[in-house]
Amino acid sequence: MINPIFKNSFVYDYFTAFLKSDKRFPQSIVLEGFDTIFQYFFALELFRILNCLGDKTPNCTCTNCNWVKENRHPAFIQVTPVDFKDDGSKTVISVKQIEKVTSAIFETSDYHRFFIFSNVKTGTIQDKDKNNLLKYSDAGYTTEKEDWLPLPLNKKILQEEASNALLKSTEEAPNKVTFVFLCNNREDIISTIVSRSLLFKTPVENSKSSIDASQFLKDYPNISIKEGINRISSIMNYADENNLDYIDILDSFEENLLNVLKNNFENRQIFNMVNSDIQKIQLAKKQLMATVLPNNVLENLFISISPEGRNL
Repeated sequence: MINPIFKNSFVYDYFTAFLKSDKRFPQSIVLEGFDTIFQYFFALELFRILNCLGDKTPNCTCTNCNWVKENRHPAFIQVTPVDFKDDGSKTVISVKQIEKVTSAIFETSDYHRFFIFSNVKTGTIQDKDKNNLLKYSDAGYTTEKEDWLPLPLNKKILQEEASNALLKSTEEAPNKVTFVFLCNNREDIISTIVSRSLLFKTPVENSKSSIDASQFLKDYPNISIKEGINRISSIMNYADENNLDYIDILDSFEENLLNVLKNNFENRQIFNMVNSDIQKIQLAKKQLMATVLPNNVLENLFISISPEGRNL
């Protein structure tokens, strides 16, 4: 159903299972990660499947699938500082733009409509982005314009006033309307939108996927504080021997927990616990980037994800 080009990601596994269910499709989704191009085309792929008139396979050539791949489907709507707006501002997603969105969602439509919120780059595109776009082009996808590239949102682009004007719509969107927000980090969007949305971490382009530090999470989620702290020296040796940044190690930890999350969709207690631990790993990465000593970061992390630490 979903194009295999998106495989080996948590969102692929989640929505592959979700699309086989009878549940109502989410009215608001936040995609968090550093590959906004992946996020954009994944949203486009979900939109294609929901509106497909054929067999829903990646090679379907029905009218809707062709329109989607050619990026000219009328129900896939880009909301950026320069797209889907009538006012003269070109640096932010404006309140008037949000009013246009909230009016549009109540118009009658036979399609499942997607409103994709992002920043945008127009003009010369760097070679690394061209190469990233190429794999989606090989799968039949195009962007609306050759010099158009999706970029992540931040609070300067989608400001508080415009965000607040959108809140009711994200929570009470009509059936067959979905909002998708593309960002590097959930903190780049006001928390009230995030709390009304399903949040998914998406993979990083060219990440060191061969790194496997899962050995240091053996017995998760029952790693005691003592055992966790005892593992720190082994982790530091592993990083030195393999010429790794500690963020690489934490990326592997996060990937491991995402797999646990994937296998516990229906168990809300475990799902919520693991999701909370993933956020603790993300906090640890921020601490490393803020030059906190790795030993201190790892010690705090293992304390916080231990059974004793969760009860503190």
